Amino acid sequence: MPYLQHQPGQYQLLPLLANRSLYVLVLGLLTALAASAQRTQSYAEPDYHYRNGLELFEKANYAAARYEFRQYLEPRLGDGPRTLLNTADQNAVEAEYYVALTSLYVDEPGAELLVDRFVKNHSQHPKAGQLYGDLGTYYYTRQDYPKAIDFLEKAVAQGGSNTAQTAYTYQLALSYYNTQDLQKALPLLNRIKTDANSPDAPAASYYAGVINFRNKNYNEAVADFRRVESNPIYQNQVPNWIAQALYRQRRYDELLTYTEPLLRRNNGAGLNEVALFTAEVFYQQNQFAKAIPYYKQYINATGTKAPGAVKFRYGQSLFRTGAYADAITQLKPLAGGKDTTAQYAAYTLGVSYLQTQNPAYALTAFDQAGRLSFNRDIQEEALFNHAKLQVDQNKGADAVRELTAFLKQYPDSKFENEANELVGEAYFASNNYPTAIAYIEGLKRRTPKINATYQRLTYNQGVSDFNAERYPQAVANLDKSLRYPVDNTLQQAAQFWKAESYSAGKQYDTAIPLYASISKGGSGEYATKSLYALGYSYYNKKDYTRALPYFRDFIARGASSDDQAQVQDATLRLADSYFAGKQYDNAMRYYDQAIAQNTPDKDYASYQKAVILSYVGRDAEAKAQFDQVQRQYPNSRFVDESLFQTANVDFEKGAYQVAIRGFTKLIQDKPNSSLVPAALLKRAIAYGNLQQYDPAVADYKRILSDYGDSDQAKSALLGIQNTLNDAGRPEEFSQVLGQYKKGNPGSTDVERVQFDNAKNIYFNEKYPQAIQSLLAFMQEYPASPGTNEARYYLAESYRQTNDPANALRYYNLIVADNRSEFLVRAATRAAELETKQKNYPQAVRNYRAILSKADGKAEQVAAQLGLMDTYFVYPKLDSAAILAREVLTVGNVVAGAQNRAQLMLGKVAFGKNDYKTAQTEFEKTIALAKDVNGAEAQYYLGDILFRQKKYKESVASLLKFNELFADFEYWKGKAFILVSDNNVALEEFAQAKAVLNSIIENSSDETIIAEAKQKLAGLESKN
Repeated sequence: MPYLQHQPGQYQLLPLLANRSLYVLVLGLLTALAASAQRTQSYAEPDYHYRNGLELFEKANYAAARYEFRQYLEPRLGDGPRTLLNTADQNAVEAEYYVALTSLYVDEPGAELLVDRFVKNHSQHPKAGQLYGDLGTYYYTRQDYPKAIDFLEKAVAQGGSNTAQTAYTYQLALSYYNTQDLQKALPLLNRIKTDANSPDAPAASYYAGVINFRNKNYNEAVADFRRVESNPIYQNQVPNWIAQALYRQRRYDELLTYTEPLLRRNNGAGLNEVALFTAEVFYQQNQFAKAIPYYKQYINATGTKAPGAVKFRYGQSLFRTGAYADAITQLKPLAGGKDTTAQYAAYTLGVSYLQTQNPAYALTAFDQAGRLSFNRDIQEEALFNHAKLQVDQNKGADAVRELTAFLKQYPDSKFENEANELVGEAYFASNNYPTAIAYIEGLKRRTPKINATYQRLTYNQGVSDFNAERYPQAVANLDKSLRYPVDNTLQQAAQFWKAESYSAGKQYDTAIPLYASISKGGSGEYATKSLYALGYSYYNKKDYTRALPYFRDFIARGASSDDQAQVQDATLRLADSYFAGKQYDNAMRYYDQAIAQNTPDKDYASYQKAVILSYVGRDAEAKAQFDQVQRQYPNSRFVDESLFQTANVDFEKGAYQVAIRGFTKLIQDKPNSSLVPAALLKRAIAYGNLQQYDPAVADYKRILSDYGDSDQAKSALLGIQNTLNDAGRPEEFSQVLGQYKKGNPGSTDVERVQFDNAKNIYFNEKYPQAIQSLLAFMQEYPASPGTNEARYYLAESYRQTNDPANALRYYNLIVADNRSEFLVRAATRAAELETKQKNYPQAVRNYRAILSKADGKAEQVAAQLGLMDTYFVYPKLDSAAILAREVLTVGNVVAGAQNRAQLMLGKVAFGKNDYKTAQTEFEKTIALAKDVNGAEAQYYLGDILFRQKKYKESVASLLKFNELFADFEYWKGKAFILVSDNNVALEEFAQAKAVLNSIIENSSDETIIAEAKQKLAGLESKN
């Protein structure tokens, strides 16, 4: 640790001391001049030059003075300058003295010879002894220490004990000191420092102390410094030296006895070193509370110049006394370095952040400490704490990787057992259920806690398999969960999803006993759900009689259920079951109940009610009910059915003319309806029964030409034959038959083989080859019944080879034909491609076409979801919200549909900057399920807070990703990039960089990594 080191001239004593010597010199000169003046009063004019020389010398005009003194001496030298002067002539001797002195002052060549000659010629004269000293003082004052040493050594060598000699000795010592010749300086200083009569004794004692300190003679140094500790000149410096000397000698008790009273009396900046050594002693003695005020005094005085190690010990003292927030302030600037101090500071900073409930920053600090290897023990503990904290923060995948690496790097670590325990928890938190299951299954010994974890892991994996439609794997994992029934609720849930897996695979006979065992087990959530599932299992088996009681019981139990969509659906299925069993009154009652509940399928219930009325012969009521469906639900898919059934009521009664009008209305008003072939057939029969043969034949021909691959085509062929016979025109049938065969040649072996081969190429995902085969087939068999199917596979192949233009061409041909079973699928694909190409109006038209043709709820909801997403990106936010609400009323017919719709409501509000509503909708989304929609909603919640400048709250919200949505890599990456943005806004730049580095190192999503790198580069360029 660096301590205060004395530098030569540091305390600015030399000028003062030198001036004092100069004062002595000048005083002597003035005295001599005064005496001379008295003598020369009786002299005549020849003393004029001498007096002028003295006046000029006093004014430091040395060149002019020398000239006057020489003028004075010339008449007295006789034979020249080598002539010896009469030593009785005092003025002449002094004039020669001044000539030698001024010659040196003006750097005259040969001046030193004049000095030496004067001393030799006038060795007994007082000026001879004074000359070396005066010259030494002169150069000493000018800080020309080498020259000063030359003359002062001679002056001191002349000996004597007068005051001047003592002054010369001091000046010589300081000249040695300032030329770093401490060995020569110290003996001279020792001679003076105890001389009570010397004014230089305090300074000598001080400098002797500095030299002794440098020579590590600490006892002597302390004695020297104590000798002048009361001196006003040194009283602020001496305590620092004494404290340092005592510290170096480890005389800690003596140090504290000396420094503490001193600091209580005076805490000025001059004593900052004293405060430091006091703090250091208390720190070594683990008296951290006592060390803190002294560290604070030192650091306040020195500021940024304070050594990092001292700042660390100050921060460590704060940490040890529980002042974590203050410790963080002191340690944070140190933790970013690359030395030992930085490693210790980062580790302590990490623990401090944990103590202040800031785990995110603690992660960064432990990461920094773990990256430095100066202290291996600190590095090991930091790496372990980082991994452990990852588990606590539900960063399972990161924790698994770190713990595995830790155990490999430190196989004999003291944390080995705890690390092994944490691996299982980390796997669970990472949602990496298969690896976690395999890990636990590989353990030699399993505790009850591990079995409980295993039960939940296998259950979660089973449900995940079910959602992915991997039903056999779902059953296998749920069976594993059931083997460890630690949690009864989880056990019942596993039993239920096992039954659901069998049911989804249409293994109803296997599923039914499982549902039954749950439904008998009580009145819990899964018992109630099992009643509904049992009803559907028998319903799907068409065993409507056995389905009835389960639907009834479910409706009775679920009346107060939160999932009213299932209750409404069960009401309809109960009505359907009564209908199938011809219990029409009961069926009618439950259809009415469904309508009263305002179920999303109330159009279906109304239509079924009309069908029942027609079945029981209440024709007028039936027709009125069918008419009500058309009026009340004009956009319902049952409008076409109602038009057809209205006409069919009259047809069945034999009211053919009225029936013809009804079928004609359907054919004209709904030309794209799938019921047009059936309406044409019924109308043709009605015409035939009325012996109106020409329109009958026309309808039959239309069926054969436009709907040759429909179910009605064969009936139309037979019907036209009979009608032509009845009309007496049997010869026309041959022509009709020939045309039909030409347009519908049937499935010849060659055609079938060729088409099957093209399809096989498609199903083997060889799309370029499939395109060639399908085009060849369509060219060779342009009128094939399989044309639309071939068009669909061809469009799919173009889509897979990134040729959207050709894909859309063939999808649109299917949609335009409006008759194929592939229409819904083709329209769906076309809508998706149009949306990607931002052709939103065409995408909307395709989705609308799907809605008009959808046979079941699943197709309808899928189209609504696509239309909803299209309106959102259009953007037509209000339309997107309307579709979302419609999907929410239907129930979860399509997996995840309600979650997507709920998320959309949040995104619509967010798009309108209605953050309050958006927050509510996003929170509802997260409550529904922890799927990708919930992950996106969680991100938006953090973004809302960020936009509101609630940065800390935003970070807290986004960190929930590790707990709730760690499996969704893209949104997790987006969330932590936003965490970094929050840190930048908080000016926590080191934290922001650490987060981005972590993303770059750990993310598997290239898009996220690229974004993080871009953000990091921007930060690096600014800081």
